[in-house]
Amino acid sequence: MKNTKLVTLLKKLSTTELRRFHEYTMSPFFNKNKKVQHLVNILAQALENGTDFDSEILEKRQVFGNIYMHQQYNELQINNVISDLLQLLYGFLAQKHFAQQPLLQKKYALKELFQKDAPQHFEKTIRRYRQLEAKKEERSFNYFLEKKDFYSQLDQFVQTKIKRQFDENLQLESDSLDLSYFINKLHIACNMISRNIVINANYKCEFLDEILIFCKKNNHLENHPALQVYFKTIQMLEGEGEESFYFDLKKSLVEHYRIFPKEELFTLYTYALNFCIKKINSGQDAFYQEILELYKVLLERKIIFLDGHLSQWTYKNIVTTAIRLKEFEWTKKFIYEYQNTLVANERNNALAYNLATLYHAQGDFQNTLFQLQDVEFTDTNYHLGAKILQLKSYYELNEGEAFFALIEAFKKYILRSKDLSDYRKKANANFIKLAKKIFQIKGRSGKTADKKRKKVKEDLKTLEPIANKTWLEITVNA
Repeated sequence: MKNTKLVTLLKKLSTTELRRFHEYTMSPFFNKNKKVQHLVNILAQALENGTDFDSEILEKRQVFGNIYMHQQYNELQINNVISDLLQLLYGFLAQKHFAQQPLLQKKYALKELFQKDAPQHFEKTIRRYRQLEAKKEERSFNYFLEKKDFYSQLDQFVQTKIKRQFDENLQLESDSLDLSYFINKLHIACNMISRNIVINANYKCEFLDEILIFCKKNNHLENHPALQVYFKTIQMLEGEGEESFYFDLKKSLVEHYRIFPKEELFTLYTYALNFCIKKINSGQDAFYQEILELYKVLLERKIIFLDGHLSQWTYKNIVTTAIRLKEFEWTKKFIYEYQNTLVANERNNALAYNLATLYHAQGDFQNTLFQLQDVEFTDTNYHLGAKILQLKSYYELNEGEAFFALIEAFKKYILRSKDLSDYRKKANANFIKLAKKIFQIKGRSGKTADKKRKKVKEDLKTLEPIANKTWLEITVNA
């Protein structure tokens, strides 16, 4: 069963989610299929005994024998049971999400109560809805869309009781729909503008100017922070690098972060991070500090985590940024404090590699090499990064034999790798070529050495692309 869609998805569930899924499938309300319940029990028992999903115990033929007892193996039958359980898993995930949305539950309850003509229960549920809503801080487009549906229900209810009389609910329904549309339109517009910048996608957002003019004219930008934040994001994205727009957006995100759901807020912060990266790429290194500040906010408010986990590449980017600012103590604390937020099978690699990066930045080259011994080359990014750190460390330790042996191994890796793009192959090949030349003239003086050093400097200006160019420039001039 290990290659089935069911097992692939089950592997992504936490222990708690697996337990609750078991309970869900055993409930006759959701599932009366005894074969499916039997399959779930087999999976649950195997996991309790420490068996993983890839075990031979859970091979299709063996599972079939446990479910159907003495019957001849039938691939279609077992596949149907697996498929039925997969559909239940989809239902479980939807139910899990629904259970976390009390307002959504009340909204659907209102629809049912209205259809069943139960006014006392309807009015009581309305009061409870308002109580829950008052506690909810979110005020982005989904909030106003929910409000639109709520006012629609109220309007229908009132119209059944009092005919042909003004009721504000219809106006509130219309206003909520407008706000939901305006905020979502600006949300999509920001995404379009960002992608147009990054990949030249040529997206077109119709009626954007008209919406912005309408919102300004009717004071919507002042009265609704979500509109204000998206307006400032558009200003930053279209502002041709104007720094005041970035700082204005940053200030608004600090003031109004509570009104956005986590995923939406993370996207807004990503726009700000990309602005800072663009500034750094144009030579404004002061924006490294801005990037670190943004990351600290994302960590503190847990905006950056997906299902409680921090991406190994975000972990690496934060370390790289902090090291660039020589925040060594903070970096070390971060590496250890957040290691357990990484996915388990990525944790050891990420910890070892980032510690090696920190030790190298601090000039502790022996510990750099020691940490790199624990890095498994399961990913090209780690493979390339580790080899470059090793070369730099051998250079600093004047380990010529190890340096040149690694140069040859690095060349072979680049040549044989099927995962590296042509660009990355060329950039790293150029790095190797120049690093080798720099080591050969290390500590030497005289006309021949000066001539070779001058040639390396010329190559640094003309060769493109070059990986780790800054280190090469600093080293050749040392």
